[in-house]
Amino acid sequence: MIKKTTFAVLALGAALGTTLGVAHAQHGPGFWRHDPLLAGVTLTDAQQQKIDALNKSDRHANKSLFQQVRAIDKKIDAALLTPGPVSEANLAPLVQQKAALMAQLDSARLSQEIAVRNLLTDDQLAIAAATRAKLDSLREQERALHAASATPSAAPAGN
Repeated sequence: MIKKTTFAVLALGAALGTTLGVAHAQHGPGFWRHDPLLAGVTLTDAQQQKIDALNKSDRHANKSLFQQVRAIDKKIDAALLTPGPVSEANLAPLVQQKAALMAQLDSARLSQEIAVRNLLTDDQLAIAAATRAKLDSLREQERALHAASATPSAAPAGN
């Protein structure tokens, strides 16, 4: 049984078209970006050509899955925006279908990421790892700054 909160989040995400798969589908060529893997790495022309070919091949191979996800999103949208009662039971089969499709897309993405990773040299992997560590550190610092600014400070005594 799907918990109400989880279901509401999935349904809302579908209704707004902000799910990961749909967002990726809207990127067009190279819709699976390898930013974490390639951050800071300079590719050779041959590597870039192979990655471009992988992107093109995977985009073609997964087009049907993305179309199916969009079709399910439209069905969920229609159910949520049509007058009358809607329940989790009504939408659960659609949510389950979408989850299965997204699992297939996640598996395809992982396969592509592995293929891209296997194109990199040890030096390029070391650069990517160092860049990733720096970016993670910066993100953590940013979160800390946001948390500090969101915490109300105590008013000085006597004011």
